[in-house]
Amino acid sequence: MQKEINPCFVSSYVPKECGIATFTHNLFTFYQNQYASAGKVVAVDGLPSVYYPREVDFIFDKNKVSDYTAAAGHINANNLQVVNLQHEFGLFGGPEGRHIARLLEKLKKPVVTTIHTVLQQPTLGYYTSLIEVIQRSQRVVVMSNKAIEILREIYYVPPEKIVMIPHGVPDLPFVETEPFKKELGLAGRFVLLSFGLLSPGKGFELVLEALPEVVRKHPDLLYIILGKTHPEVVKIHGERYRESLQKLTRENKLENNVMFIDKFVTNEMLYNYISASDVYVTPYQSQEQITSGTLAYAVALGKVVVSTPYHYAQEVLAEDRGNLVPFKNPKAMAGTMSEILSHREDMEKMRRAAYEYGRSMIWSRVAELYHGLFQDVSKEFSLKKLQKISVVYKSSQEYLRRRNLYTMIERLTDDTGIFQHTKYGVPDLKHGYSADDVGRALGIIMKVALFDKEPGYDQLAKKYLAFLLYVQKEDGRFHNFVGYDRRILDEDGGDDTFGRVLMGLGSAVALSSDPSVTILAKEIFDRAIAGRQQDLPLSTYPKALAYSICGLADYLKKYPDVPEARELLRIGADYLVKLYKDNKRPGWDWFEPSVTYANAKVPYALMMAYSILKDEIYMSTALVTLNFLTSIQYNGTYFDIVGNKDWLVYGKEKASFDQQPIEIGCLVEAYCEALRETHDENFRKLANRVFNWFFGNNSLKEPVYNLKDDYPLDGLTETGVNANSGAEAVLSFALALTSLNDISKRKTLGRRTSLAKAKKNPSID
Repeated sequence: MQKEINPCFVSSYVPKECGIATFTHNLFTFYQNQYASAGKVVAVDGLPSVYYPREVDFIFDKNKVSDYTAAAGHINANNLQVVNLQHEFGLFGGPEGRHIARLLEKLKKPVVTTIHTVLQQPTLGYYTSLIEVIQRSQRVVVMSNKAIEILREIYYVPPEKIVMIPHGVPDLPFVETEPFKKELGLAGRFVLLSFGLLSPGKGFELVLEALPEVVRKHPDLLYIILGKTHPEVVKIHGERYRESLQKLTRENKLENNVMFIDKFVTNEMLYNYISASDVYVTPYQSQEQITSGTLAYAVALGKVVVSTPYHYAQEVLAEDRGNLVPFKNPKAMAGTMSEILSHREDMEKMRRAAYEYGRSMIWSRVAELYHGLFQDVSKEFSLKKLQKISVVYKSSQEYLRRRNLYTMIERLTDDTGIFQHTKYGVPDLKHGYSADDVGRALGIIMKVALFDKEPGYDQLAKKYLAFLLYVQKEDGRFHNFVGYDRRILDEDGGDDTFGRVLMGLGSAVALSSDPSVTILAKEIFDRAIAGRQQDLPLSTYPKALAYSICGLADYLKKYPDVPEARELLRIGADYLVKLYKDNKRPGWDWFEPSVTYANAKVPYALMMAYSILKDEIYMSTALVTLNFLTSIQYNGTYFDIVGNKDWLVYGKEKASFDQQPIEIGCLVEAYCEALRETHDENFRKLANRVFNWFFGNNSLKEPVYNLKDDYPLDGLTETGVNANSGAEAVLSFALALTSLNDISKRKTLGRRTSLAKAKKNPSID
C-alpha cells in the first residue's frame, strides 16, 4: 500500500482576509478531501488560535525571528512528509521577507515552495531573498510559463526544479448571467466587474478614466469594484486609494455607472458576482504581475475579459480567450469596451473558449498535481536519493578563457587593504582588515598578474605592502586585525598570520616585475626571518608552517644564496615529514590526528620545498598525503570536502558542513603542482573536478557562486549556500583559477611513475 503523504502548508490562512490565505485554504481542502491525509497548516502572522479551523495547529508572528525557529521545530516533530511553503515577499518579516529563510534553514523535511511573485527586474535584496528560498526548496511551483522563463533566465533555476501547476479555480457550470443579475438586483445592466483587495497598482483608475466615453453610448453599463482595501495598505495609508477612486468617479459624473462594494465576500458570494458579470476587467499597472487569482476565476467561469497585458494575462488570454489593452491608455480601454458592447452577440464564442481553458485549472485537478509532486519529493527524500538540481552557470574552461580577476579583487580593496568580510558582496566595514587576508591577497595577485595583464595589480601590491609594513612588529612578526579606522586591534596575529604573510611576501619577491615591490617585500621578509632560531621550525602547527615554507621557497627562487632562508626551508620541510611519520596510521596518511581547513596547503608546501631542495622524501610524502585528502573527500563524482563544524578526527565521522572555499583553492593549487611534477594527467582532471565545486558539482548540487553579480560565495552549509563573499572566498577562487590557468598553458611531457606510485591517486575515469 502506498504511503500516505501528509503535507504541511506554511502560509497565511482563513479567516485572514488575504488572497493567499484563500488560495491555501482551497488547496488544503481539496487535497484533504481527495487523499484523506492528515495534513496540517502552520499559519503566519495569525489571529488568536480560537479563530482558526482545526487544521491550523501552529501560529507564528511574522516579525518575531525566534518564532520561525519554533515553527520549524514543530514541523520537524510531526508526522509530515513534505512542507508546502506559500511564498510572497510581504507575507514574512524582515527585509524583503527574508525571515522565512530561518524556518527553511531549520527544517528537516523536503520543501515545495509555491511562488506567487517572480520579479523580472528585482533589486539585489529581493533577488537574494528569493534565491535563498529557492536554494532551500526541493521544488518550486509557479502558475505560468512566463514565471518559468524568468526563474530560468534571471534566477538561474534549472528547469528540473520548476513545476508548473495552474492557479486553482472552482468547478462551476457555464451559466447565463441574467438569473444572477436578478438575484443581486442588477437586472437590466451590462455589468463590468473587478474584484480583489484594493491597493495602488491595481489600476482601477484606468477604467474610470475610460468609462465616460463608453457610457455616453451605453448608459446601461455598470462597473462594480468589489473588495476591501488591502489591510497592509490601510495600516499605512488608510482609505486614501479608495477615496481617490471615488473622487474620480464623481469628477467623471459616473455615480450611476460605478458601484463600490467594500467587502471581503465569501466564495459563494464571489461566484455569484462573477456569474452575474458580462465582462471582467483587470487593469493592473505592472507588467511583472506573474499570476492573478481573480483573472483565473473569471476565465474559469467563462467571462469575457478585458485586461492590460501583464505577463499572466498575456498567457491566459492568448488564442482569443480575452482582450488586451495597453497600459495607461484610457482611450484604448474605452475603444475595446465600446466594441464589446456594440457587438454583444459575439461574446459567446470568447466566453466558451475561456471556460474550456479553465477546465484544466479546477481545484480537484490542481490538488491531484500537488499530490503527485509531494509523492515524488517525499520518495526522493525518504530514500536519501534526493538530488538537489545543479545550477551550473559556466564550465570551468569557459571561466579560464574569459575571467578578469582584477575587478573581483579590486572591489574589496580600499586605500588601506582588502576587507575581511562582506554582506552579500558589499564590504562590511565594521570587520575591517586582517594581515591574514592582505598577505594572501599580495601573493595571489602576483600569480594572477602573470596571466592577466591588468596594470592595476602593481597598485594593489603597493597597497598591500604598505599594510604589511604598518602591521609588522619590532620583532619581525605581525599584528593581524586592523579596524576600519586603521587602529591595530591585537598584540600578535599568531603563527597562521606570520605564515600567510610570509607566503605572500615570498611570491611578491619572486614574481613582481616592479622593483619597488620586490625591494620592499624583501625588506619586510628579511626582517620577519631575521634572528629566528635556526634549529627550530618557524611553527609547530602544520598549516602555519606550510604557509611559511611556501614563502621561503618562492623567496629562494629569486635569491637562492640566502643560507638563512634555505636552512629554515629545510628545517620546516623535515619537520612536516616527521609529523607525518608520527601521526601515520593504517588508512590515515596525515600530519596530525585531524583534518581541518586549508589541508592541501601542507602537501603543496612539501612540493614547493622539493622544487628547491630536491629531496625525494618531500615529494613522496606530498603525494601520499595529497592522495589521502582525495580519498576522503572525492567520491568519484564530486568533492564532498571536510566541513568546519567538527572537521574530521581520526576514528570519527567526517563533518560535511560547513564547507569552505579555502579548501577548494588549496586542492586545485596542489593538484596543479602535482601535475607539473609528475605529469600524471589524473591530477589535471582532479583539479578541474574540484574547481567545479564552485559551480554546483558538490554535495548539495548548488553553485557556491553569485551568478548574477559574478563572484564566489563564502561556503556551503547543510541548508544551502552562504550568500556572503569575503576576502577568503574571493582569494581562494582566484588561487584556483590562476593555478588552472597555469597548467592550461603547459603540455604533458610524460609521467614520473616513480613518484606517482607512492600511492596511486583515485581515478576519476
